Amino acid sequence: MNELEETLQVFFAETEDLLRRSEESLLHIEAAPGSGPDLEELFRAIHTLKSGSAMVGFNTLSGYVHLIENLLDRIRNNQLPVTRPLISFLLEDVDFIRTMVDGCANGADVDSDILNARKAQLNRFLGIKGVKEATRESAADSSKAKKWHYYHINLNFREDLFDSGHDPLLILLNLTEIGECVEIAADTSELPCYKEMDFYKLYISWQVILKTTASIQEVEDVFMFVKDEHNIVIDDITDRYIEGVDLQLGAIPLGEALVKRGGITKEDLKSALDKQKKLGEILIDEGKINKEAVQKMVSLQQESRYVYRKTSLRVDVKKIDHLVNLAEEIGINLSRVQSLLIREGDLPRNEIEQEIESLLKINREFQEQVAGIRMFSLKGTFQRFQRIVRDAAYDQKKQIKVILSGINTELDKEVIEYIADPLKHLVRNCVDHGIELPEERVAAGKPAEGTIEFKAYQKGGKIFIQICDDGNGLDMEKIHRRALEIGLNTAGEKLDNDRLVEIICHPGFSTASSVTELSGRGVGLNVVKTEIERVGGLMQIETKKGKGTVFTLVLPLTFALTEALHVRDQGRSYLVPLWGIIGVEKFKPERVRTFGANEKVYRFMGEYLPLMNLYRIYKTMTSENDRDGTITVFLDTGKQRFGILVDEALDPYKAVIKTIESNYQSVRGVSGATIMGDGSAAIVLDLLGLEEIFFKTARLATN
Repeated sequence: MNELEETLQVFFAETEDLLRRSEESLLHIEAAPGSGPDLEELFRAIHTLKSGSAMVGFNTLSGYVHLIENLLDRIRNNQLPVTRPLISFLLEDVDFIRTMVDGCANGADVDSDILNARKAQLNRFLGIKGVKEATRESAADSSKAKKWHYYHINLNFREDLFDSGHDPLLILLNLTEIGECVEIAADTSELPCYKEMDFYKLYISWQVILKTTASIQEVEDVFMFVKDEHNIVIDDITDRYIEGVDLQLGAIPLGEALVKRGGITKEDLKSALDKQKKLGEILIDEGKINKEAVQKMVSLQQESRYVYRKTSLRVDVKKIDHLVNLAEEIGINLSRVQSLLIREGDLPRNEIEQEIESLLKINREFQEQVAGIRMFSLKGTFQRFQRIVRDAAYDQKKQIKVILSGINTELDKEVIEYIADPLKHLVRNCVDHGIELPEERVAAGKPAEGTIEFKAYQKGGKIFIQICDDGNGLDMEKIHRRALEIGLNTAGEKLDNDRLVEIICHPGFSTASSVTELSGRGVGLNVVKTEIERVGGLMQIETKKGKGTVFTLVLPLTFALTEALHVRDQGRSYLVPLWGIIGVEKFKPERVRTFGANEKVYRFMGEYLPLMNLYRIYKTMTSENDRDGTITVFLDTGKQRFGILVDEALDPYKAVIKTIESNYQSVRGVSGATIMGDGSAAIVLDLLGLEEIFFKTARLATN
């Protein structure tokens, strides 16, 4: 990847963060209108996005964001009131900018008709009337108001600029000390190919539009040390601007505007106007390639760019520094061990063991730090769903307040990617089925405004995510009737929470009398359950009629590193995650009670817990090993408590889990495998899956 591509990837990653911050600020402003830190945060994010897109040459994007910045400036100066339609428009603008950024990443231009329509809407909020009023106010109070000047600065430095000890980026930074660089366009047309590039020469020039109260002489002083030897031209273009809007841009075609800004040459414009076609269309018309091949390549490029952006991570530099230090310590200790082994004959054995133990300790910390790089807070995920609630409630004329708690809880990035869609389904379900209309809530003695709470917390080695609403709750009678109709339940069967999850998550199950945009097709909760189980998680539902519903997702903290107890049974190694273990003791036959042929319970800490043999669960039983183990490991998944019998319990172990799906297939009750220190393989148990297998089997046997 060359330097330009790396710069673009950094831009795309930072842009997503800026858009997320903008969305978050808009939701806060809607809840508490007025100037304040949220408005300033929004202004900074939009301004940074505008400058960044100009620096990498995305001028159309930069120009549009500049108009939004002007609108925000009017809000900040109390010239435009904050209303719900305005916030809705700006939220839509965030989505539109995200679409434009995706287009830039894929090499596609935004549709000019759509762009012009958005600009027209934006200009209606800016308002010609507002511009005229602001102009009159400025004229009437010129003694108090600042006089803003706009300067167009053409920076065309010589190639040997670096030889004189000057940095062009520092010069640009000096400009920001006397004003605001509202537009920066970089001209990279003189860049040679990588092999011909001299890294001590400058090939880039810039065009800057500076907004400032400084005089032209003060601006020229910024370049006093370079202006005599380099081509620097400063033009006063203040007359072209009203309220920060460049009036000239709206009066000329796009191509002419790009030529004036130095983005393209007149020859480029003429060539483009003559063709008026994309590259693929031209090649197809000339018979160089068929349409299917072009479409296939475009799809492959889009997929490649999407996957690259999805798999990239922005990591705190402190975490990287820590890893570098640990890697250095590992190297030092390895050298010491090597030296000790060379002169092993003259050395006590305990000194070698001491050095190896030190090395293992550093390696364990190294593994933990590597796993920590994958961990991200749920703040961004929760805030995205806050936006979904807001828009869905607005469409359905419902009043909903969102509460966020535990947003700094961290989860593996891969797990976050998996649960994004399931969480979206649950959020929409709460809005559509859970929260009632304001008049219905008031009639039921509730506040007109409903509440949806997003909550996250860690318990042991699991992350719990809850979505709670104070709505109607699930209609258990209606669910029971529907389950009877389609044969999912029997007349006398009790509908407890466990059975409720099985029924409403069954493919095609729905009690909705009509299909809406959000729900009613009977696929949502089935998708949720399937996706959660794919990451080794569990979904629980608690509901109370008239009071609301709580959806709880129990998820693994990380895919990368698991602390587990190493056990052996029937000659096989298993790793039991420590988060679920509540006790380990030698098996005592006198504590066992047997029911039927295979059902056993074991008395542990004053209660009888179901007992299982691993070899029965995983079908590894033969006639000679149909016996009980010698060690009992007691588990608590948060839902059930039970024990497993094994032959021996060894030491705790930190395992880097490897999935088996890519080389084999998904196995219920198995979350993956790992290689032990002696080179043998061990199965890592999925306790939630193991619990489901055991209790479902027991229930079927009872029935």
